[in-house]
Amino acid sequence: MKSEKGSALIMGLISILVLWTLGMTIVLVTARNASARDLSIRHKKSFYLADGGLRLAKDVLLVNIEAAFEECLYKLDRYIDEELEGFLTLELEREVQGGDSQYIDIERDADGNLVGRINRENVDRHLNEIFKKSYRDYFLKDNRLEMIRQLESINPEGVMINVKNDYIKFDLVDSLVMDVASSNSIGNTSCVIECTMGIIIPQAGFGHIVYEIYNKPVRLRTGKNEIETGDYNMESARSVVARAALDLESLIRTKDWFRKR
Repeated sequence: MKSEKGSALIMGLISILVLWTLGMTIVLVTARNASARDLSIRHKKSFYLADGGLRLAKDVLLVNIEAAFEECLYKLDRYIDEELEGFLTLELEREVQGGDSQYIDIERDADGNLVGRINRENVDRHLNEIFKKSYRDYFLKDNRLEMIRQLESINPEGVMINVKNDYIKFDLVDSLVMDVASSNSIGNTSCVIECTMGIIIPQAGFGHIVYEIYNKPVRLRTGKNEIETGDYNMESARSVVARAALDLESLIRTKDWFRKR
């Protein structure tokens, strides 16, 4: 009996120590799991908020694309009203004098009469190039800083939008591109989504050109002192009508998307 004195107390202390260790382990594991779940939730929330920032950036681009269309079509209509006829008249004179105009063709009809015709396809291409130049200038020069300011002022729920170096460039494949980063931080957790956003420059299919035709006399020097007179069907563009079915969202391209934590 003397040899067993105090053994119950020792066993009790050992049992308490084991239970305490087990309890602390459970508490630590539970706390770690809770912390991991909280971290995962913060990461996901941060990601979705940053992703939402890119969607808002896309909305800003859509507003600017619509404004660009209105302004560029207005400028193109002004060119048609004020300059196109003079341009075609110079091309007509070049053709009459024996030059080779890509916009005007002079030929003879079945009766041998001299007839001039416009090359609609080339004139359409000429007008489209004017529109595209105006469209590029809208985003690269005239309104670049204002659009970047609009993008970088997006700040819902702590989202930050940044256009790298405040720089927009023409990528030589009929689109304007910029590197955009959308970031969000929750506590010590952050997510950054980086991508290249592009604004596509539309081709001739963005609208159609309305033409009117009227006659204009042509005086063609056919010999040293011989001048032949004919009629030129002066076919001139009067306006550009944008198609109502134009899908503005198709003019935005997002690529090289990746995220960082």
